[in-house]
Amino acid sequence: MPRLIKWGVLGLGKIAHKFVSDLQLVADCKLEAVASSNTARAAAFAEQHGATRFYGSYQDLFADDQVEIIYIASLNQDHYAHTLAALKNKKAVLCEKPLAINQKQVLEMIRCAREHQTFLMEGLWTRFNPTFGQLQQWIAGSEIGTLRYLNATFSFNGLEYGIDSRLFNPDKAGGSLLDIGIYPLFLAYQLLGTPKSIQASAVKVPTGVDEQIAMILSYDKTQAILYSSFSHNEDMRATICGEEGEIYMDSPWHESPRITLVKGDKQTLKEFEFQGKGYTYEILEANQCLRNDQQESSKWSLQNSLDLVQLMDQIRRETGIKFPME
Repeated sequence: MPRLIKWGVLGLGKIAHKFVSDLQLVADCKLEAVASSNTARAAAFAEQHGATRFYGSYQDLFADDQVEIIYIASLNQDHYAHTLAALKNKKAVLCEKPLAINQKQVLEMIRCAREHQTFLMEGLWTRFNPTFGQLQQWIAGSEIGTLRYLNATFSFNGLEYGIDSRLFNPDKAGGSLLDIGIYPLFLAYQLLGTPKSIQASAVKVPTGVDEQIAMILSYDKTQAILYSSFSHNEDMRATICGEEGEIYMDSPWHESPRITLVKGDKQTLKEFEFQGKGYTYEILEANQCLRNDQQESSKWSLQNSLDLVQLMDQIRRETGIKFPME
């Protein structure tokens, strides 16, 4: 029987609820403890999801010797400090994307993980789901030939939350790029690598962060056209075109169980039955890494996370987006 992996969760917002619901579907792991800066919130979360213990202090969670790995689901600007504190307490970490807000922070997180010989992985859940695995299989098998074009978007109407929302707050590393633009950027990076050049244009709100942002990534023979926005809803289907065919990921592509390969008049549809919402697959990967004494994932390495944040840094320089904590 596989070794039981005992999890802690830090930051108990909407994503944490979804994550823990999926955690409870995965065999041979357990929700051991949860922590919030608000004790009542931690108690309510623990009662709802059956956590053994709850804390109103993050430090108490870091000190819990029964917890092996912590899922960090705090706000973007806190990922860096919370991850470092967990690693220094010898806790493995699965940190919700983005791993941190810039290259400098990610480099320090990687250095700390290696110094303490402790597992660290960015929670880019799309990377681990079976739909994305099928996409990579088709690409690796040259099913659509040489890639020539990729288009992916991610948008929703965040304006209804108001300008005071965390979405538009520079002190909370707000803006669409880090929050949702990271997904189409990840898709282009994972399939095409680091681009030769990037062009980016942003529409900003008065707080200085991006309400919407458009990006063109250029490679030798390929272009990726990417977009993210808090200004509207849309059909978020991803398109990957090669010289011999196309691949379409149904909306919303980053969590879709459906993917279609088109070659001439022939269409091949693959549809997967996800376990839970889809966080289960990154949980399975983290559990497996811990059982194998790995300090990072081979599916989404620390170098991958560093490459991705460097692209986001470059796009923010191109569009003049800077956070006060920088």
